[in-house]
Amino acid sequence: KQWYQRRVAITAGGGGGDSNRYQEREAPNNHQIFVGNLPTRTESGELGGVFKDYGEVIHVRVTPNNFGFVVFDNEAPVNDILTAVKKGKKYYLHDQRLNVEEKKTGMGSNRGPRKPFSDRRNNSRGRRGGSVQGRPYNDHNNSELK
Repeated sequence: KQWYQRRVAITAGGGGGDSNRYQEREAPNNHQIFVGNLPTRTESGELGGVFKDYGEVIHVRVTPNNFGFVVFDNEAPVNDILTAVKKGKKYYLHDQRLNVEEKKTGMGSNRGPRKPFSDRRNNSRGRRGGSVQGRPYNDHNNSELK
């Protein structure tokens, strides 16, 4: 509970900023579950209500992409939920079956780091704003193409 106690102390002290976002990032992955296939316009309170019987839900984030994360104050509820899923338990919200999984780290992506926008803009492939030998690309003025 060390991360949770630290978060409560920061919130009580008026740390400012988006406290919900910070709290989720501070929570260990084993205190969180990923929930996919959410019904459109799901609210965080509705999603948290599905899992409140397992333990203290301290934060819920629902994304516009119909998935969310539920954060608990410790790992026991997460273990219980994931064990139930492995045994065939299904969770529903508004008669729609939810996809419940362990939260995975964002570092597992094999896409690699994103390049800054300015690096992507200097790409000279194609005829949109590209160049030939450092000069703007233009079919009409390029003697190499005639």
